[in-house]
Amino acid sequence: MIVNPINDVKDMQQIYLGKNTGDFQKAIQDAVNEKDKNKLKEACKNLEAEFVKLMLDEMRKTVPKDPITGNDFATDVFTSMMYDKYAEAISQNSNLGLADTMYKQLSKNI
Repeated sequence: MIVNPINDVKDMQQIYLGKNTGDFQKAIQDAVNEKDKNKLKEACKNLEAEFVKLMLDEMRKTVPKDPITGNDFATDVFTSMMYDKYAEAISQNSNLGLADTMYKQLSKNI
């Protein structure tokens, strides 16, 4: 089996992030082009939230299924939505530093 790491990374980003990675690139590029620091900061925070969501989703896979709630579609949807909110809250309320680091680096172009 031949693995092409560049294509695999792009494909995985699109699958795991649930969004087209071009959306983040476009948001960041628009903020830089418009010289809008607030827009850039928001785009960096959104990317950090998606990273945290990816991390939480991978962590959730290690937790055994609850025999009481079962393994049905509704439970999966609810849990996924709950973890989305966890990711947003974590990125907004804690200082992970990823958004700040990206902002500092990218704001040099503004």
